Amino acid sequence: MNGEITAIVPKYKLIYFDLRGRGEIPRLLFHAAKVDFVDDRIDNEERWFNSLKAKMPQQVLPVLEVDGKQLSQSLTICRYLAREFGLIGKSNWEQAQVEQIVDTMDDLRAEVAKWIYEKDAAEKNKIASKLRSEIYPKFTGILESIIRENQGNNNSSGYFVGDSLTLADLSVFETFTFPLSIHPDIFDDHLELQEHRQKIETHKHLAEYIKNRPVRPV
Repeated sequence: MNGEITAIVPKYKLIYFDLRGRGEIPRLLFHAAKVDFVDDRIDNEERWFNSLKAKMPQQVLPVLEVDGKQLSQSLTICRYLAREFGLIGKSNWEQAQVEQIVDTMDDLRAEVAKWIYEKDAAEKNKIASKLRSEIYPKFTGILESIIRENQGNNNSSGYFVGDSLTLADLSVFETFTFPLSIHPDIFDDHLELQEHRQKIETHKHLAEYIKNRPVRPV
């Protein structure tokens, strides 16, 4: 023995449907941190309803397994992984700023979900109109203010919090992936947000995954 201590690496499994949805930010966290995990994508309703659902802690997905222990709730999973991987900020204040952005993006996700789940065509058009005229401008404005404030602290990193990649950046990137697929001009007048998105798409630990990840509508 050479006296070196070998770190015990947990065994991770992420269980979610074969969609991006609420499972994609955890996947991005794993790839950003270069941590191996089992990406268990459920693409069979029968398997979910007849086999897996009853075994899940809250009978919903995603579920994160860490050495066999199970954790529910997507934002809880994101925060846990971000803390484990050092992607939550470098101080308590930065962590609070990261979580502020994560919660803000969850508010946006809820607004977009209204369009996704609406069945009536006329109502769907009304929601789309409101997204474009009110919702997107509100959230792009919030994000621009945050990234400009970070830049104003003599910080040219291009990230939302501090000078390195955090959960906040991944949350913004992924939450806008679907809206940009249906309204691709959302960022047309927002150079900082365009540059930020490109920064994540070309990140050395994320670019290959983002380029080759399964194409899913949401």
